[in-house]
Amino acid sequence: MNSRKETTYIMEHKRTSRRRFLTGAAAAGGWLLGQRTGAAEPVLRSARVTPSQPVAGDDENAQRPRQLGSSSLITVITQPTSRDVNPRAGSWPYIREILQRAGLFFVERAPHELPELARGTPAIIVLAGELRLTPDERHAAGQYVKQGGALIGVGGTSGLDDVFGVQTAGPVSEAWLKVTAPQHPITAELRSSLHVFGGHAVTVRDATSLADLDSGRQGRRGSAITEHRFGQGCAILLAPDLLFSIVHLQQGVPVFQDKLPSPDGSAMTNDGVLKAEDGSVLDWQRDRQLLAPDNTPAFLEPVSDELREILLCSILHAARQQGFAVPLLWYWPRGLPAVGHVSHDTDGNDPQRAVALLDVMNRCAVKSTWCMLYPGGYPRDFYRTLHDQEFEIALHYDAMTGGPQTSWSKESFLLQHRWLLAEAGLDQLASNKNHYTRWEGRLDFWRWCEEAGIQVDQTRGPTKKGTIGFPLGGSQPYFPLDDECDTPRLMNVLEVNLLTQDLVVVCPQEYGQQLLDSALRHHGVAHFLFHPAHIQVPLVAEALSGLVDYGRTQGLEWWTSRQIHQWETARRGVQAAIAGGDVLTLQAGQPLREATLLLLASGPALQHISVNGQHVPCTRSQYYGFDFDTISLDLAGQVEVRIG
Repeated sequence: MNSRKETTYIMEHKRTSRRRFLTGAAAAGGWLLGQRTGAAEPVLRSARVTPSQPVAGDDENAQRPRQLGSSSLITVITQPTSRDVNPRAGSWPYIREILQRAGLFFVERAPHELPELARGTPAIIVLAGELRLTPDERHAAGQYVKQGGALIGVGGTSGLDDVFGVQTAGPVSEAWLKVTAPQHPITAELRSSLHVFGGHAVTVRDATSLADLDSGRQGRRGSAITEHRFGQGCAILLAPDLLFSIVHLQQGVPVFQDKLPSPDGSAMTNDGVLKAEDGSVLDWQRDRQLLAPDNTPAFLEPVSDELREILLCSILHAARQQGFAVPLLWYWPRGLPAVGHVSHDTDGNDPQRAVALLDVMNRCAVKSTWCMLYPGGYPRDFYRTLHDQEFEIALHYDAMTGGPQTSWSKESFLLQHRWLLAEAGLDQLASNKNHYTRWEGRLDFWRWCEEAGIQVDQTRGPTKKGTIGFPLGGSQPYFPLDDECDTPRLMNVLEVNLLTQDLVVVCPQEYGQQLLDSALRHHGVAHFLFHPAHIQVPLVAEALSGLVDYGRTQGLEWWTSRQIHQWETARRGVQAAIAGGDVLTLQAGQPLREATLLLLASGPALQHISVNGQHVPCTRSQYYGFDFDTISLDLAGQVEVRIG
């Protein structure tokens, strides 16, 4: 997204000095997940903060370096809501995972704390879902915005129609967003179909509409994204239920039957084999795009990634309007724009083809993840070679063959898991991909992974040419939500979606660059599968090496599945605290080398930042159309970042 002038869409905000606040928290506040060793559920932390000191006038601070403020933070208001009240409410806690993946600091509060927040220094409040607020809580939220705070509503107005400058028009079951303000920072350069589920349509009164709803057969019409100046503050409404939508897109519906095939015949999903894409909730006509060179429709644009970005850009836009220097711990080290991943499913377990593929990967200088199919496997010497050369050995769970030990059951899965540990001489397996992307039910398999200690699953992706791309979410690796239990929880398995397999064999080689570009635009993982069984097919090895080379020219590094998990869990284990007016203290539970810290910019570039007393270079970068002051730092134990 490109930066744009914002006064077209919102009244000119009052001038703010560079002394305005860093939107950090006095503790990690759920910004990042703690390490989940021995725990099935991540622990979210929050902490109270004290009011900041008054800031001096703009003229006095025009030449001063930016400083931090201990009260400036993102506050997420959450409320346990029964499914008897709203059947989608079980997904609202997923805002934690969305913001954690984005690398934002935030704290969680309950609605009854809104009056207290209204008495403090204005910052940013996000309402996670259509909350049931009392009159006093609604009044406090309105006062908070009037006094200069920013309010972001997700999934509805929570009874604050006047604050958002809209009138609720009614509920929405399914819709697509149509951007009407393509140059606004929240909605700029969105490419996907923006398919959403749940929430509300609204009619604008005093607000400005940034996107409308098209509800297709349902016929509901109205605005979907609005912005409103209310008093001295701003109120941004994301009326569709983006939280439920992201979960629904990623996790889909329970798989107990084949998905109906595409009308054009490009995706004959009714093959009698239950698989991950049978749970996809995307639309054949409206959610696919044509891929060159043969104009086959596929899911090229990751819808869930863009819904995540709408929420992230709403927060960044509100922060810039209010003058807050929001910090983000970037997705990847060294400022990488994205990461590539190559996996291999060892169907047939042919040792000669395995050696041929290993030679190709070594010539590419890429470490990949080898998913081993039961039974048989490879000679033990080959496992040792993979291990010694730092390739990853993973499981390729077979529930496709249908024998007593190769059927869909936890017993078969755990048996195959034990088999590979013994065959490969390993103490632990980090990753798995299911043979033929087999899947049944909805959440059961992730629960099996938790029990077995599998940390990463990479099953969810296409088996048909017409489902290539992102049929089940996007490029962002994510922790699934167990929203079927009484208290929804994040599951202790990282999902890394698969984009396609075997360029040249399954689809044209040209698909590779287009899919990689999509993952690159959204700073996620570009995951491609190449089978050893196909590596000697003419042009397959060249397609693989060409894809790797292209990714490198775009700034990607190629990682194993285990590396992705290790980085992501370590990054989410970082905590933060503000000490004084100009110090951000970061605490890393595990070493995190060459991490990238971004500070949202609203003026000239920072001239001086020190890390543990040592000056570090600071560069100006742009992500999602917003400027950031950027530093690289090694995080181990406690690290002090001082501005000015």
